[in-house]
Amino acid sequence: MTDESEDRPPRGRKQRVDFRKNRGKAARDRAWTRRVKAGDETVHDAENVENVRAKGSLSRKRTIIVRDDPVQSGWQKGIVLTMRGLVSEVAADGKVWACTVRRKLRTLLISHRVPLAAGDEVWFSPGETSSIVAEGALPEGVIEHVAPRRATLLRQYERRQQVVVANVDNAVITMAAEQPKFRPHLIDRYLVAIHAGEIRPILCMNKRELDQDGSAAETVALYRSLGYKSLLVSVALGEGIDELRSLLTAQVSVFVGPSGVGKSSLINALQPGLGVEVGTLSDLDRGRHTTTTARLLKWDFGGYLVDTPGMRQFDLADVRAVDLEAYFIEIRDRVARCRFQNCTHTVEDGCAILAAVEAGEVSPLRHDSYVKMFTECSERERY
Repeated sequence: MTDESEDRPPRGRKQRVDFRKNRGKAARDRAWTRRVKAGDETVHDAENVENVRAKGSLSRKRTIIVRDDPVQSGWQKGIVLTMRGLVSEVAADGKVWACTVRRKLRTLLISHRVPLAAGDEVWFSPGETSSIVAEGALPEGVIEHVAPRRATLLRQYERRQQVVVANVDNAVITMAAEQPKFRPHLIDRYLVAIHAGEIRPILCMNKRELDQDGSAAETVALYRSLGYKSLLVSVALGEGIDELRSLLTAQVSVFVGPSGVGKSSLINALQPGLGVEVGTLSDLDRGRHTTTTARLLKWDFGGYLVDTPGMRQFDLADVRAVDLEAYFIEIRDRVARCRFQNCTHTVEDGCAILAAVEAGEVSPLRHDSYVKMFTECSERERY
């Protein structure tokens, strides 16, 4: 007697995901255009308007079945190198595959602007080799499962979360002393997101030869005093390159920062011959994008890097206002001294942080960054 359970489909669990209106609307009749050209009078005009009626919570959530055993036989494990539209390049067993993403997986990750990120570990099902028609074309596959991420850098973009990079050890915040001038508030935004993603931050101030007023050196000294690994670097003079290379050896590191600060030049200086395209500054003292999508590359001296496009703004994602104090080292160490347990460190009497700012123990610029982010996060949580 056979076990009836062997004939049953694999069991799964129900999961609620965000619902997006009109995502699954029905396609029009097949051969509609051909029938119109043939003079078929029975063909009705194609609908160009569709009404969607709200149904309370059902208009915001839908239910799908997720298998409890996600990895199947026949799948291969790989790592995402880069994304180009709907296709991701995945490295596995010494080869690079061009992979699309399974529809159900995109549904599970619908809260993210892009379902995958450079550095993601994935499982994919290889396609048939017969589908490769052009000489030199990449073999094809379908990404079926994304392994849990151990470290991520997130940002908010157009009301949705964007995973900038996944599974990295270091985040190199790259700024320039001048051309374009560094912004301390942007450094602090990166630091909060990096701490929230459980990544080690490294501050790299490039173009030190342009630091005529010494403000870049003062900024680096400030973050060193807080315990951050901070470097003054000059690609033009070849200064600080060896020290930075030693920090990145045998690890996975992501380079982040605005356009024009010299990320590509810095990467080429760390490994000559890598061939990362270098851009120039625009007339508005803003960098031009030479890197248009995040991509994973390999260092010759050991380890990997993720080069990301320049980001002129960086909105925090998945960070609550009440948690911000934990991501500012000098604030976190003084929280217990505040008079009120629910002190926001913005306007309260008896606040140890405000007293430390007035006494010169906490940088006013850093505290100003905290207040701006606290206000921003509070407003977002309110709506």
